[in-house]
Amino acid sequence: MMTIPLRETPDDKRPVLIVGGGPVGLVLGCELLSQGVPVRIIDGTPPGSALHSRAIVVWPRSLELLSRVGAAEPLAEAGNRLDAVSYYSQKRPLGSVEMSRLKDTPYPFGLVIPQDRTEDVVRDRLVALGGKVEHGEVTGLDNSGGRPVVEVTWAGGRTEQIESDWVIGADGAHSSIRRLAGIAFLGSGEDVLFAIGDGPIDGDLHHHELLYCYTRGGALGFAPFGGGLFRLAVSVPGWTEGHPPPRALFQRVMDERAPRRGLIGPLNWTTIFRARRRVAETLRDGRVFLAGDAGHIFSAAGAQGMNTGIQDAVNLGWKLAGVIRGTLEPGILDSYDSERRTAAERVVLTTAKQTSWGLFHRRKDVAVRDTLVRVARRTGALQRFGAPLMAQHDVTYRPAETLWDTLPSLTRQARVGDRLPVFSRHGPAEGAAAGATPGGGRWPTIDPELPTLLMWAGERQHDAWVRQRAALLETLPAEFAAVDISGWPGFRPLLGKQPRAVLVRPDGHIASLTAPEPTELRIALRRARVVLPAPLPGASVGGETVTEMGASAAAGAPAPQQATPSAPKKARPATPEKAAS
Repeated sequence: MMTIPLRETPDDKRPVLIVGGGPVGLVLGCELLSQGVPVRIIDGTPPGSALHSRAIVVWPRSLELLSRVGAAEPLAEAGNRLDAVSYYSQKRPLGSVEMSRLKDTPYPFGLVIPQDRTEDVVRDRLVALGGKVEHGEVTGLDNSGGRPVVEVTWAGGRTEQIESDWVIGADGAHSSIRRLAGIAFLGSGEDVLFAIGDGPIDGDLHHHELLYCYTRGGALGFAPFGGGLFRLAVSVPGWTEGHPPPRALFQRVMDERAPRRGLIGPLNWTTIFRARRRVAETLRDGRVFLAGDAGHIFSAAGAQGMNTGIQDAVNLGWKLAGVIRGTLEPGILDSYDSERRTAAERVVLTTAKQTSWGLFHRRKDVAVRDTLVRVARRTGALQRFGAPLMAQHDVTYRPAETLWDTLPSLTRQARVGDRLPVFSRHGPAEGAAAGATPGGGRWPTIDPELPTLLMWAGERQHDAWVRQRAALLETLPAEFAAVDISGWPGFRPLLGKQPRAVLVRPDGHIASLTAPEPTELRIALRRARVVLPAPLPGASVGGETVTEMGASAAAGAPAPQQATPSAPKKARPATPEKAAS
């Protein structure tokens, strides 16, 4: 680790420094700026120097999260809609996962869109929020003091030492921040090579489906950009040539493996992609965090890489903003590493399995795989489990001892850590109607910055429920949003027949699921690391009247000299939000 002498804090100091101006760094910058947190973003890649468009698919969960900063609708307009993912073996259909059949999202589709175009859209939102990307090379990091200091070398050789409260490395698989912080990049298994390229194909191919074509000789994948252009990915046993793979290689493989014939035109570019599997040993070292490819890389099967990084950005963004604003306790940042590293390790597992299954060459293995997929298709299991997996709707932050604890359950009953179909937005997207929210009135709207209380009556909204709801609203601090979701029938299989108080995080994951009791709610808020105001003397907490001496203890707040300043309060609606008819 390089030691850099501290300097006086500049007048334009930002509390957060993001290293990396790709999709992950841009989304994180938008998240923080949307919540009033100034950021500085530095990218080591000169503008316009990227030769290849890397990630090309944006899945439904990413669109839901991108809607928080107004980027989902512009992306949907710019990309090509992906309605299904289909699998073939020896040119015969195995089954399809239909994204268009997803019911609990405003975005029942994926998007095929070049990464540079995705970056353009999110960067436009960043600029609209008052941010910008600077271009320089990170050449040093000192994380030994109270605040990290990053050394940046600018064009022309000038260096600058930047001190920030927090540093996020979103600078890709060869992350300088990860290397300078001394964080190991761990992995296992052999690398798999793919030849990839973009270009036109003249033939009878689906223009709204992602195709995986498996044969005993290898695998082939197609992703449609629209307008007759496709991304091709071809497994290759090795590549020792000194030049990029030629068009003839792709045409030969297409003739051998594709279910339909097509003539590949001149390719815009080609390269060899090495599908590595690595996860950083930790995603946090003090005030330094890793996000996106800086923290994890895996096989391109399922196109999960950039989407996983976007989830990193949102998970870290609302937590870090809350700590900086003083509405969340600093301890909430400890959950970032455990939640997102577990999620990354799960993606490593599932994408590695999908890659290996597609490369089976022994007849016995191929027969078993094909039989299992066809059975899953006929029983509905392929759609039921495959669609949420591909969409990343099954990502969960349940307490887990092993990766198996994070796998989907056989029932739809929601548990703490699971995603709910509730959505938020900091503000309308450019061109969107004022106050517009994802899904319109079909799903509840939640607070994008603080946990929201969802109140569920169960089987019916009787008089006892009305009293319970009133007690919950009286207990909830005024700056928190509350929504009675009893009128939404879609929650019945998720929440069951009994009354519930559901505390849901700004990213839509369940923070707590308890009986609708004021004491339970107060405890849930504390466990969610919320900084609660001390109740006024004479107020009732858990059925007991608070005295002056007991006010601070009842709040569970830190001592006055340790307290973090509270954010301005937001008025809660006088009546619970109503369900759409």
